[in-house]
Amino acid sequence: MSAQLVSLMQSAISVALIVSLPLLLVALGTGVVSGLAQSLANVHDAAAGFAPRLLVTATVALLLVGWMTAKMVDFASRCWGIG
Repeated sequence: MSAQLVSLMQSAISVALIVSLPLLLVALGTGVVSGLAQSLANVHDAAAGFAPRLLVTATVALLLVGWMTAKMVDFASRCWGIG
């Protein structure tokens, strides 16, 4: 029983990482680019870095919502023994 629980938790963590990784990488890349642009333009406003990161991450989330949902539904169906 405990081996099954450990396996389930490992699967849950791997699905969570796979689903969240694209958004995290996009947010990181956008943050680096906007931070570089801010330092080159000598802008010291926190909102100037937050707005592009929010817009790009939200756009990518909207584009990937179908894939993310499919991954989570597949995991849930495997947990319940449906799929």
